[in-house]
Amino acid sequence: MLILLIEASLGLYIGSYTFRNKRPVWTYHSDDEITSISAASSGSLIGIGGKNGSISLVSRGMTTPLWRYRGESEVYSIMSSTKGGYFVTLDSNDTISLFTRTPHLKGGHVHPLWTYHLPAGKIEGFYSSGGIPPIVYVLASSGGKIHLLSKNGEMLWEHNTEADDVMTTLSENGLWIVTGDPNGEVLLFSVNSPKPKWTFPTASRVTSLAISFNDKYIVVGGAADDGRGEIHLLSRADGGPVFQYGVDSPIRSVHISHDGGRIISVEEDGTGLIISHDGGDVHEKAFNVPKGISSIKIPLFSSYMVSSNPEGEIYLSFIPRPAPLWKFNPQDEDPHVAVTRNGENIYVAGSNDVHLLSNTSLTEMIPGSRIGWAVFFFLGVAVAFLSVVKKIGGLKLAEVDRGDYTTVLIGFIVGTSVGLILSRDLSKAVLLSGFGSAVGSFVGWRGRRIISFISGCYLGILGSGIAGALLGLLIWFDGDERSIIQLVLANLFDGLKTGVLFGPLGAAIGTFLVGLIVPKIFKTSRLVLDS
Repeated sequence: MLILLIEASLGLYIGSYTFRNKRPVWTYHSDDEITSISAASSGSLIGIGGKNGSISLVSRGMTTPLWRYRGESEVYSIMSSTKGGYFVTLDSNDTISLFTRTPHLKGGHVHPLWTYHLPAGKIEGFYSSGGIPPIVYVLASSGGKIHLLSKNGEMLWEHNTEADDVMTTLSENGLWIVTGDPNGEVLLFSVNSPKPKWTFPTASRVTSLAISFNDKYIVVGGAADDGRGEIHLLSRADGGPVFQYGVDSPIRSVHISHDGGRIISVEEDGTGLIISHDGGDVHEKAFNVPKGISSIKIPLFSSYMVSSNPEGEIYLSFIPRPAPLWKFNPQDEDPHVAVTRNGENIYVAGSNDVHLLSNTSLTEMIPGSRIGWAVFFFLGVAVAFLSVVKKIGGLKLAEVDRGDYTTVLIGFIVGTSVGLILSRDLSKAVLLSGFGSAVGSFVGWRGRRIISFISGCYLGILGSGIAGALLGLLIWFDGDERSIIQLVLANLFDGLKTGVLFGPLGAAIGTFLVGLIVPKIFKTSRLVLDS
């Protein structure tokens, strides 16, 4: 009972208070120091901007770029269209450039479709319909002005808020632009007109904006004069307030779920807040990561969030249970992060390397460190074994002699050797081949009859299958990024298939070969069961 209580407490602790170290499934090395990255929604394409002006389009899993543009000015930012058909960049020369997935060539070299010089400019949003002809919008800001550029690099319109600075964002469907300024004014525009649809005054400096995917809500984060923070949820249709929420520290960033029902905010002091509402009641839940949150990414269609702390460590959290699930350290204090819409591909770039971190629901929904779960699992196996031994304590295994050990050892060595020759994989040779052969040898040796040979064949197959399931667990504990269920089942069936050969091999060794030789070496006796 005491051991079971320890096991239950250990499982609770691992599941609630620990996280594992994440391993990348792919790494791309860049010759130029990386200054920005952006990924298409599928995660198959990633754009990389460099300090020396290089812009590269890389396909996931490849070691060389699809194309590379060699500019002369440091790339400050890069944004991808949803499907990766276009990439827009901004460099230190205040130049906005538009690139296509299929490179635009001049003189055999990659060139942008167009460039636009915007002093003190920032890229704020990017949209492409992908149709024929495609609709492309590039949303930019400079000081208190917002600018909307077309696919051809033409200024569609601009609006001057007459504020010192402005921030703005573009809706996912490319229809709406929301803008906020240091004076607390929030404005909504249609992409078709520079005249605001409505304005909403807040009592704080606007620091962050977001529009829900369903176009129903706009969330505004701000910093009040008294040092506190404010969160406003507005109706996109008419600018009417849904609710206002105050916090103790200025808001650094706000994010909103695709249906607008959940808001995630990060405050300047590094704490995070999850606010849920159903049109009436508002519920909040605080979350954090070790050493505080410096930035956060929320996949559009996912219940996960990716956070970084001031030391550059990356954490994945499941929003309904916001304790970190895993940690990744790119060995860089200011990494660049890009997350796909479904949250399954997370790209983290350090100085010269881009790492791909996979995120599958079956894998990541198991919180806690892998080493901790390994201890939990094998302690559980030990408890189960002791319970079984105690249950059958009335049956004493007596007279287990040297012949039994010799037979099992011979079956294991032969099975492992043959398995190693066939598979060239030591772990599979030991667990799948060696274990199945050892079980078959022991059963065959104990009976030394045709019926025991048949039993040894079947039990050897089963033994290899069980060893395969154990191998799947060990692979997951070692850091394999596939689903633990997938790994266990795949290796279970692999073990059963392997056992078809090595179960009969071990049974033959125990029944016929060892059964004739060992009795002449050792004077052995049968297994005796005393009740």
